[in-house]
Amino acid sequence: MVMKMFKKSFAAIMALMLAIFVTGCGGDDESKKPEVEKPAYSADKAVQAYAEMYAFGVSNHLNEAGLTEADTKEVSDKIVGELVNSIAEFPLSDDNIAEMAGVYVGKLEKAMEIKSTLKKDDPEEPVVTLSVQTINMVDAAKVAASNSDLLALGMALGQLENEGLTIEDLKSNEEFQKSAMEAISNFINELPLNPKTSMDVPCQKVEGSDGKIYWAPKDPAAVAAFVQPQ
Repeated sequence: MVMKMFKKSFAAIMALMLAIFVTGCGGDDESKKPEVEKPAYSADKAVQAYAEMYAFGVSNHLNEAGLTEADTKEVSDKIVGELVNSIAEFPLSDDNIAEMAGVYVGKLEKAMEIKSTLKKDDPEEPVVTLSVQTINMVDAAKVAASNSDLLALGMALGQLENEGLTIEDLKSNEEFQKSAMEAISNFINELPLNPKTSMDVPCQKVEGSDGKIYWAPKDPAAVAAFVQPQ
């Protein structure tokens, strides 16, 4: 009888010890699992950076996407380069071309109202809603063809060239430069925009050049296409 009781007690103690052992080991394993690094900034901040970069070639939010100027140089050079080349169609001085490019980006940034809001706050695959008003390219061409300031600028340019002034002369002619800057600025103010539209942007974790983890659009090309003039 004593032996039976001992066996039962021993079995109960072993079962209890086993339960404690298993529970204890489980807790230890969980504590030893490497903690997954969380991005320092939210996904909507990262999407805002990508959207602005693809729209203007620059963004004040690059740090929040783990991007450096070196990372974005190719995109920036392409977008800013195309903008500068377009403005350079007018005989502006180099300084005025740079200034007008800044004016264009500043005004367009306000007009397009690029906004990113977190729609799904998932720890692995968050979704961000990106909304924007893009330039209407068809109507912009019509505005360019009928804009009174640009038409007057073209007439003045033709007259000055008939008087013997060269393109280089015009680039150093303060009166012409002032008129040209005003005309182009007024045209920028009249650029027509499409109605505001939105798209959902699924995100994923990426490693930045600093070795830290950040959020990024799963399909950056889709974001680029969405914010470009249409």
